Amino acid sequence: MAKLQMKSGFTRKHKLPLILTLVHSVMKQLGLVEYINENVSWDPSHWEMSPGDLAQLLVLSTFTDIRIPLTHLEDRFEGIDVSFFLGSASKSAAVNSFNAGRALERIGESDPEKMYQVMALSAVKQAGIPTQRLHADTTTVSFYGEYDTTKMNLTDEERAELLQIECGYNKDGRPECKQAVVGQIVNETGIPIMQKIQDGSTPDVTWNARAIDYLREIQEKGFQYGVFVADSKLVTHDLVTSMNTPENRIPFVSRCPSNFEGKLEERCILRAYSENSWKDMGRFHDGEKAACYRGSCFREEVCGAPVRLLVLESSPLKEKATASLEKRRLELEPEVRKMGKKVFMCQADAEEEIRRFEKQPCVGLFQCQFSIEKEIKEKWPRGRRKADTQPEIEERYHLKPGEITINDRERDKYLQKASCIVLISNVREEEQGDAELVRIYKGQQTVENSFRC
Repeated sequence: MAKLQMKSGFTRKHKLPLILTLVHSVMKQLGLVEYINENVSWDPSHWEMSPGDLAQLLVLSTFTDIRIPLTHLEDRFEGIDVSFFLGSASKSAAVNSFNAGRALERIGESDPEKMYQVMALSAVKQAGIPTQRLHADTTTVSFYGEYDTTKMNLTDEERAELLQIECGYNKDGRPECKQAVVGQIVNETGIPIMQKIQDGSTPDVTWNARAIDYLREIQEKGFQYGVFVADSKLVTHDLVTSMNTPENRIPFVSRCPSNFEGKLEERCILRAYSENSWKDMGRFHDGEKAACYRGSCFREEVCGAPVRLLVLESSPLKEKATASLEKRRLELEPEVRKMGKKVFMCQADAEEEIRRFEKQPCVGLFQCQFSIEKEIKEKWPRGRRKADTQPEIEERYHLKPGEITINDRERDKYLQKASCIVLISNVREEEQGDAELVRIYKGQQTVENSFRC
């Protein structure tokens, strides 16, 4: 068998993937490298490669073999003609994790969130990316460990700006973990135009206030957008008043919370059923399991400005509400049986226990019948009895459970409230119809999907 021989002077050809050239072209149009170099503190005489070039390579590396960690940046570009992106073959040797880390440190000192927002808005404007809807929401990133900042040698100014990894409402289902909160605003296709890392205990109301300030800031700079969509934590008296300011009004749509403006949601739902002015809205998705909707719209003055209140009844919510009634009745039965095992020394105590039981939240929709039974026991003294010995009479009172019936009026009220949600918006009817308003709100899943990405 002939021996395998290697040709001397053989060099592997470098490849240039099409996806990398396309991404490089987009970043070049946006001026990413120049923008970072202008806004980051660095000395060209002490850097083998500019922080802008390194940031560009970090972005490009996400389109290569992502199984290789970023700590081995040079391995991600193995076999790729890096000189094409840098404009010089001599810079290729400077592609390593040390230089990339140094660039990230300088970018981190130069407000990276603002830098991303500027580049994102520039991309939206140059590429004509639609912004008919902007969706805002938050998620949490869980961490493990103590994160004791008191042991860090920081100035008071640095300590004030330090991200607080701390306990808060955890959306990952890990309440035992400390966390950071990530707020994001995306357009209707899920492209983030703003993202902010916040302290772990930051509530959604605080994030929505920051999002409104940001929208007002870009609005004043001439950036045009459509309707702002967020969850029910957007609907507070102060935020609704702020978005209805005549000088710089922010069109919004959200879900009306149950405790807003004296139970406005409940009043609207009961009014919709009372007036029976429903309008069939059909389905908003294809498929056998797609929900059917009907709506009833009102206009009221809320927080000093007119708003639309769209009561929306959906078939899944209606079915779920009906099923929950039977579930609540089944949960009540063990509590009723416990009442039947109690013993009381007098009838007044038994009657008081019935009144206490009727006030429990689990009983509200139902009527539980109890009868009080009296039991008399003779208690004889021990030992031999004398002829005139009389037994001690003891009286005991027991509760005998009867039939569990439902309160028809409370049942109807419960089913109505559980079958509907109320959308609140300051968007006028001539701008968006009722059906389109529902489509806009249902698009909120766009930002949730963006977090998964």
